[in-house]
Amino acid sequence: MTHIFLTGERQLGKSTLLRRVLAGLPALRLGGFRTVTAAEADGASGPVYLVPAAQEPPQYGDDNRVAIRLGRGRGAVGYPEAFDRAGTAALRDAEKADLIVMDEIGFLEAEALRFRARIGELLDGDTPILGVVRQRGESAQQQAIRTHPKVRIIEVTKDNRDSLCPEILDFFLRQRGKGRK
Repeated sequence: MTHIFLTGERQLGKSTLLRRVLAGLPALRLGGFRTVTAAEADGASGPVYLVPAAQEPPQYGDDNRVAIRLGRGRGAVGYPEAFDRAGTAALRDAEKADLIVMDEIGFLEAEALRFRARIGELLDGDTPILGVVRQRGESAQQQAIRTHPKVRIIEVTKDNRDSLCPEILDFFLRQRGKGRK
């Protein structure tokens, strides 16, 4: 097994846990992506951007706006062409990194065929992945991740979210010790 994906209820701290794990690992070359919602003034809606995992501060623009959250439980609208453009760019050469970040995978990219294919290639590879997969929904991509033989799914709950970081850190540190550089 090479990859860990976190799952759990919304707003429970999965991405926060992912960031804590990354902060606890030695200096790594990161590949992959993260999604960031830029909330509007009312906090109920806003654009969603896909940015390279190592990009600090994140850059926001028309090229990497992959969705709009409608807010107040009304869902979101994804832009498959933006996932294909920004997502495949963020995943370019990801297998050359020490760790690939995929935060997060859900239903919005369901029609982004190039992006989904690239994720599949990386899942089959040997570069470790730390990701988040949306708990609700059964898109083809979510199902492929949940059933992939190299993936371990960890459910994050209110009760375990603070105790998971050392376990996940240990997993990736042991992987590095086995020759992953």
